[in-house]
Amino acid sequence: MSCVSAFWSRDGTAKTVNSIFDQGAASFESHRSLPNGVPEAIRAAVWRSLGGSTRHRVLDLGAGTGRIGKAFVQADDFYVGVDFSLGMLREFAAQSPGACLVLADGQDLPFPDGTFDLVLLMHILSGAASWPKLLCEALRVIRGPGAVVLGNTVAPTLGVDAQLKRQLSTILKSMGVAMPEPKKSKGDALEWLKARCSVYKEIGAARWTAERSAEQFIARHRTGAHFAALSAEVQEEALRRLSTWAKGNFGALSKRFEEDFSFILDVFKMQPPRH
Repeated sequence: MSCVSAFWSRDGTAKTVNSIFDQGAASFESHRSLPNGVPEAIRAAVWRSLGGSTRHRVLDLGAGTGRIGKAFVQADDFYVGVDFSLGMLREFAAQSPGACLVLADGQDLPFPDGTFDLVLLMHILSGAASWPKLLCEALRVIRGPGAVVLGNTVAPTLGVDAQLKRQLSTILKSMGVAMPEPKKSKGDALEWLKARCSVYKEIGAARWTAERSAEQFIARHRTGAHFAALSAEVQEEALRRLSTWAKGNFGALSKRFEEDFSFILDVFKMQPPRH
């Protein structure tokens, strides 16, 4: 296992680091785990999108607790997971002792140019203001034509989670709190990559049904990195208002709704280097 306790950069220096994602690492999987078979379906879709070969060297930026990366590790792929949070990587390592994991900033990767064939960015571009630096580093470490694959879970636009997210955003704005705009960040990043790739395609990797409730959303949101970074007073007041709104709209916080979800891949095959 290559899970390190120092923060590595391209110039070879190391330093200790604390991430806002560390405090929610232990409970991350309990709130955000994917159903059985979904990580494997995502891995299979990634390889299909690249012609079926599983011999590529894979770099997973924002590997987190291994929700998706564990499928690559279990299949014995050439996989390296990178994350900014030591807490997240420790959770990953506990579940997948053989995983090759590196604590590093995605904007300053400790790898030479052209080290990998494929870079995965799963669930990390939304709300990332520094995505241009992240994507530039991703392209730097790709060798040959290579590929970049983005992945995101798509929830129903009128589902419980979507309604609660919109209402929470409205509440925070009324409190003078600005939060990241995930759709804008991802949209800008997609256009940036499209302008630099030779082939682009969108692929549906997996579908599943799950129950959702306002109670689950509120418990999960308490562990969200950006929300958890707010003051305790702001968090409690925002969630109090959200709970009141949810009770009025759903009848009870514990009321469960069955909803359909899907996982979508955006696959970018990059231009081969010019000689």
